[in-house]
Amino acid sequence: MSREYALSRVKDALEKSDGNHLKAQRLLLSWLENDHSLLFGLVSPHMHSIIVHALVHVDQPAQKTPVAKKITPKAHETSEFGSALLKSLRGHGEETGTFGQATPRGISKPGKTSKAHVDAINKLVTAGRNKDKKTKK
Repeated sequence: MSREYALSRVKDALEKSDGNHLKAQRLLLSWLENDHSLLFGLVSPHMHSIIVHALVHVDQPAQKTPVAKKITPKAHETSEFGSALLKSLRGHGEETGTFGQATPRGISKPGKTSKAHVDAINKLVTAGRNKDKKTKK
């Protein structure tokens, strides 16, 4: 009974808030203050999980919040590699692109195509044409 009642009240809240979930949530929270059968109807399916959570929470020893320690590397742990890596990531004085774009570094136009390359492409084209003529006959 209380489950059906709770679901009907949820439907009422959605209707009164024109389907806006945030407004319906606020309306339900205000109704929960006075309507304990609505509260029990909404919470009862989750009661087992709530109880398990409470037991685990209380049974665990209080954990201290960790304090952040400042790490200072020893002299033998630092090397030129780390600083060189950081410089290359920063661009080392060069213009760097924005995130997701290639860095604009000396990208040149492609050179002229060699005659051997052009001849090879033409040979492939003519071979393809000849093959098509043979299969169509």
